[in-house]
Amino acid sequence: MKETNPIWKAWFVVGLLVFVAMLNYLDRTMIATMRGSIVSAIPMSDAQFGLLTSVFSWVYGAFCPVAGFIADRFKKTYVIIGSLFVWSAVTLLTGYVTTYEQLFATRAVMGISEAFFIPAALCMIMEHHKARTQSLAIAILYSGNKIGQSLGFLRSEE
Repeated sequence: MKETNPIWKAWFVVGLLVFVAMLNYLDRTMIATMRGSIVSAIPMSDAQFGLLTSVFSWVYGAFCPVAGFIADRFKKTYVIIGSLFVWSAVTLLTGYVTTYEQLFATRAVMGISEAFFIPAALCMIMEHHKARTQSLAIAILYSGNKIGQSLGFLRSEE
């Protein structure tokens, strides 16, 4: 009997998801790394910068249940691609903002768009991996999160 989901495909899916997870977490943390450049381009108080770094998490947290609901009803691949498309567009748009309010809004929309990745990615892993490799695949996905997060804190000297 031919296997319908070869193991190489299951691990290829994990590899792609890890790459996306790295990007997903990289851009979350870069805002803290780039604080000096951001504040020099768009002057703001420490409190405003704190709100700017927090709004992403607030919106992300609020939209995770919505994202899970959507991921349960639509093809996971489409949910992830949609999330990637929106967060890429928002990342591009962020480069053109000139006011605090615009930057705040782009961070909020970034939170919405990125909230859709993890629920769909975890479901996709569950669909492609049997019980004996699911935990390892999820652990590898979360390693991608942490690698991306650590890369977001790297910066060159100004």
